[in-house]
Amino acid sequence: MRAIRWFGWGFGEPLLPVFILAFSQTFAEAGLFISTFQIVSLISLPAIGRWADNIPAKRLVIWSLIISPLVGLYYFLAGVSGMAVFIVLARATNGLAWELENIGIATYYRRVTGWNHIATLFGYLDTWANLAWICAALLGLILVLFMPIYYLLLGIAPFSIIACAVALKAPKESIESRKSNRFQPVHLQSKIAGLRCSCVAQSCILGILAFFSSIIGSFSAFFIPMTSYIAGANLPMVVLIAVVGAIPSLFGFKLGLIADRRNGYSIIAFALICIAIIAVSLALIHLYLFKLAAVFVMGIILELFYVVKSSIITTLGPAKTYGRRGSAFESISTFGDLAAPLILGVTLDALGFSNTALVIGTMAIALAIIFQFGTARINPPV
Repeated sequence: MRAIRWFGWGFGEPLLPVFILAFSQTFAEAGLFISTFQIVSLISLPAIGRWADNIPAKRLVIWSLIISPLVGLYYFLAGVSGMAVFIVLARATNGLAWELENIGIATYYRRVTGWNHIATLFGYLDTWANLAWICAALLGLILVLFMPIYYLLLGIAPFSIIACAVALKAPKESIESRKSNRFQPVHLQSKIAGLRCSCVAQSCILGILAFFSSIIGSFSAFFIPMTSYIAGANLPMVVLIAVVGAIPSLFGFKLGLIADRRNGYSIIAFALICIAIIAVSLALIHLYLFKLAAVFVMGIILELFYVVKSSIITTLGPAKTYGRRGSAFESISTFGDLAAPLILGVTLDALGFSNTALVIGTMAIALAIIFQFGTARINPPV
């Protein structure tokens, strides 16, 4: 289902940075348009998380696919009319649709599989969805030579409808009932209290990672393509940046296997060091081919962050709170996605590309130290 929907997105989404830039006067203004998606996501997540714990997650996915065609229609109207209000409507509608789908699918798969395979499963899901997206993006690379971007974005609508027809046939999942813990033994209550303290510490660390991942994702997905286009890259070259950045998601299954077998925090610390090296290199080397390579490596790291984080979130509490727990971390990620375009836009306007990259590199080094030396080992639940 997700692969079908993402195929429809692949035609035009790689060119969204250029499309949004056409309606913007500064990077900060572009960041504001981008953040409309996250504003609606952040507002809707608490309710979606509660729904996910009390109703079939499949229903959330279907709701998402029902409203998704409006996103493509709004982008099309923005291109035809030249009115920025339709960009805002498209981003806002997609914010609601995405969170319904994202929390719905995550909760659904957590209910139907075991915790010890969850990272692998999320990696597998991501692999096929992104493979479909890449295939469509490669077609879009050719189609953009013959039609405007907003026609490609209109492709979101029909494939969302097809995906909805597929989702209706998905098997039902079981919802674990909530049971009172009022009469737990004292020693068990003490043990649970200790586990809760550990989970709070781990949650804070994961929240920091989610926020920083949003900065890296926004920098890679929006501002590197924008600055490349301003520097002289044509539309097919912009699409190629997006495709190269998406290729690492095809390794999600393999990265999930790694995340299930090794300590997640050590993996994250190593990946953050790699981010720092890439960021410093981007500040010094401005060649288009080097930006392609940098986007590829950052894509691998972001995919690794995704599967590790999905695995840890699953083990932080009982199955009956999958929806609320998932939506809580998604809220942090969404807040990061909201703030990141604005922060990066203002920073790029003030400091320029090279200095912004150096700031990101410094942040990555600081976080690597935290993850390597300031976190406890993860113990799987028993």
